[in-house]
Amino acid sequence: MRTSFVGRDRELAVLEESLGSALAAHPRLVLCRGQPGIGKTRLAEELSAVAAAAGAVVVWGRSPETAGAPPYWPWRQVLRAVGEGIDLRARARDHGLTAELARLAPDLFPGEPEGAQGPGTVEDRFRLFDAVDRLLHLLSQDQPLLIVLDDVHWADDSSLLLLQHLADSMSAARLLLVVNHRDTEPLSSVLLAGLTRSPATRVVEIGGLSLPEVGTQLRAVLDGQLSDQDVEQIHARTGGNPFYVAEVGRALVDRPGALVGWPVPAGVREAIRTRLARLSPETVRLLHAASVVGREFASTAVADMLEASELTCLPLIEEATAAGLITTRAPGHHRFVHDLIREAIEAGLAADERVRLHRSAADAVERLHIGRLEPHLSDLARHWAAAAVLGEREQAADWITRAADEAMRRLGYEEAARLYRLALAVGAVDIDDGRRCRLLLGIAGALKAAGELSGRLPACREAAALARGLRRPDLLAEAALAMEGGESDLEAEASVRASCEEALAALPSSACALRARVAANLSDACMYLGDLEAAGRASAHALEMADRSADPASLAAALRARQLVAAGPEETEDRAALADRMLALGREGRDPALRMWGHLWRIDVAFERGELAAVSRELEPLAQCVAELRTPVTRWHLLQARAVLAQASGRFADARLLADRAVGAIPPSAAGRESAQINRTALLSLIGLHTGDASDLTGLLDYGPGHEDGDGLDFPIEGVIFSIAAAFFLAHSGLLTQAATVYRRLGPPGSWRPTPHATTSCFALGIGAAIALDASDDVAVLHGRLARFRGRHVADGAGAVAYNGPVELYLGSAEAHLGLLDDAVADLETASRACAANGAAGFDVQCRFELATVLIRRARPGDLVWARRLGVWVIEQASALGMVPWAGRARRLVDRLDDERGNPLTPREREVAVLVGEGLTNRQIAARLYLSERTAQNHVQHILTKLDLPNRGQIAVWVATSKVSRSAG
Repeated sequence: MRTSFVGRDRELAVLEESLGSALAAHPRLVLCRGQPGIGKTRLAEELSAVAAAAGAVVVWGRSPETAGAPPYWPWRQVLRAVGEGIDLRARARDHGLTAELARLAPDLFPGEPEGAQGPGTVEDRFRLFDAVDRLLHLLSQDQPLLIVLDDVHWADDSSLLLLQHLADSMSAARLLLVVNHRDTEPLSSVLLAGLTRSPATRVVEIGGLSLPEVGTQLRAVLDGQLSDQDVEQIHARTGGNPFYVAEVGRALVDRPGALVGWPVPAGVREAIRTRLARLSPETVRLLHAASVVGREFASTAVADMLEASELTCLPLIEEATAAGLITTRAPGHHRFVHDLIREAIEAGLAADERVRLHRSAADAVERLHIGRLEPHLSDLARHWAAAAVLGEREQAADWITRAADEAMRRLGYEEAARLYRLALAVGAVDIDDGRRCRLLLGIAGALKAAGELSGRLPACREAAALARGLRRPDLLAEAALAMEGGESDLEAEASVRASCEEALAALPSSACALRARVAANLSDACMYLGDLEAAGRASAHALEMADRSADPASLAAALRARQLVAAGPEETEDRAALADRMLALGREGRDPALRMWGHLWRIDVAFERGELAAVSRELEPLAQCVAELRTPVTRWHLLQARAVLAQASGRFADARLLADRAVGAIPPSAAGRESAQINRTALLSLIGLHTGDASDLTGLLDYGPGHEDGDGLDFPIEGVIFSIAAAFFLAHSGLLTQAATVYRRLGPPGSWRPTPHATTSCFALGIGAAIALDASDDVAVLHGRLARFRGRHVADGAGAVAYNGPVELYLGSAEAHLGLLDDAVADLETASRACAANGAAGFDVQCRFELATVLIRRARPGDLVWARRLGVWVIEQASALGMVPWAGRARRLVDRLDDERGNPLTPREREVAVLVGEGLTNRQIAARLYLSERTAQNHVQHILTKLDLPNRGQIAVWVATSKVSRSAG
């Protein structure tokens, strides 16, 4: 009995409004939630009729209530339904989407994608999600599209993640997604938060019908009249749940004349049991078997389970249909009219009967689909898991493992992890330790591919223990490799290191490829732990073994490990060779990911050499690789490199825009988003030094030691660059006390051990911070440590974060602070020539201004004329580039040289200014003038404020150009 549609005016209005928006190319997602039977599906059916009348294509995807469907099942149904009226294969082929979509729906897009026999990766799954997103957008251009996802509380995690991806990327599509789920079933709070965060999302809470609406529903199906008392009783007992109300109405139809005082059934299950009792035993037996199969079932399968002919089952199906329990979708294909009916029937089965039916269902699936079992492996896994108690645990574990392997091939990583765990539990003591070890490695591999790091380490440790007992060094090595890229903390990395070292000790020397991969993993762990020497040895061994093996995958792993170890400025040329090797490997294997890394490494080298034109040349082939890969992280790499080149070239507006686009390429909930945000903050902070925009200058402090979100800074070698960058930017923002706190936490600069890739940045920014804090001894130490890299430029050796100009710029600043004016002039001239040659326009302005200030201090014949000429050039160039602070400083410098200006300082401040100009520290000034050191510091700060000067060095310039003397005070 199909009841009339009653009430729901408010809910339907929200859905129709969202449909109108979608028809106008403003996509919407509507979450409809409520208790079972509340009318979610019926509401979506009413909307579907409205959408179809408006010319939209309407498709449904239903999640099965049993854990027997393949990954992405609702989305397969959606694509299958769309494909009934559109040539999806042609559309996918024309837009290069076939390979990815074949992973999700191989029946619709035949032909396995290259490499699909092995497990996938996080990047593979993004490409799949992106392909579905692009396909739906393409389809919506031709005709509006309404997709109804019903019962998503039963959907597999992979399907939910695809839904999240679509919600995040909805834009300019004529698409409406309606998502129905029970509020009584668990649904990921993270997913719900992500879905509701989108401005395109609407939430519809569906409650019970009102008392008048319940009366309307009942009277529509009953010939007789109900009293108000009867309606009130039924409304109170059912809570206005339309399904339950309909069941009561059906019972009243079957028992006419029994309205007054008739006892309303205590629940849906009781009502269903009452209806079953009126059917023949054979029909009840058929429904029992069908309830185990699922809401949708084929008569052939049920007949096989009952050891009956399909013809014999036909009258039984007719009886169940007449009773309103099932309906026929197509010849031989049937479904229960509501999930609650199937659930109630299955819940009424005795435990032994349920187990026997699952065993019969497993046999039926095997017989009916022999030769093409892959699409049915998840169903087999479900039935065998339930039937394993009959004693066939090993066979059950085999089927479940096959289903898990298939889920991995289809990129359903979360489902694969669940199935591997299920196989482990079902197999129990009946499977040997070798099988247990491989199942644990399967769990670890699935979690790694899913990006779920937290549960991987225990599985790896247990697998390693089993491998150890089996004396299987190959499995021990696999366990060590499964830990790669795990939790970022010292304990986890120490565990990875120990496992890799143990595996290498056990592996024979002939296992070159496996040794190479394990040694590469060991190298990475040692890098994170701060043991650079051990990392160097491991990476060298990895490269040696990979070369012997001639295995491309092992060589790629070894090259990556070696590149990270050799990321320091001492090994720039070695990394250039590594980049060439990676490019050659990628070209030979037609692997765009490897080619991408080769181009990125070349870009790192080019920045360190100061060859900005070479960076520009690498961006085009890099873009081609990114276009092939189509993942958020690869897009971020390209946009970040473009942003840094723009910053280096003085195109600050472009750099800001590109930096924002780079972060935007990675979804908020995706891995790598926080790192991308940190890089953006660093880049914008450096741009702010040139443009004067201070909005991001102190942003890096949020990631410094002690910050609650700075867990990654537990690594011994990672904190240096974050701390020194924070100190540098705080100092240049005038927050000297805070800068000193962060700076001093690092200890003496001679003891700093920065990670190799950030070596020049640490020393260069350290010089800037030490000068601002008047730490002359530290300036001298850092000058000595940075001077080894003359001829290089300050840039990161393991990924473009920012370009900081020539090393000589910072050496010149240090020499000027230390009073080595001739050395400062020489280095700043060298830096300026380098910037003029490579097009680093902003840094050329900085170099020439710094040179002008040193020339004024040195004041040899011709120096002041030279300084004025430089100042005039800086005014013009800085103004053109938007470097407002630098243009202002240069204008004041030229003004002072042209004419002595009024002196705003007090006599005591002029005395202090003169002593600063002579190179005295605050302590020396205090001793000379019989002041406290704090009072001297306050005088210096007042001078900086009154004269609008950035640092002490500029006070010395002001003294020289203003002709101030102690006696003048």
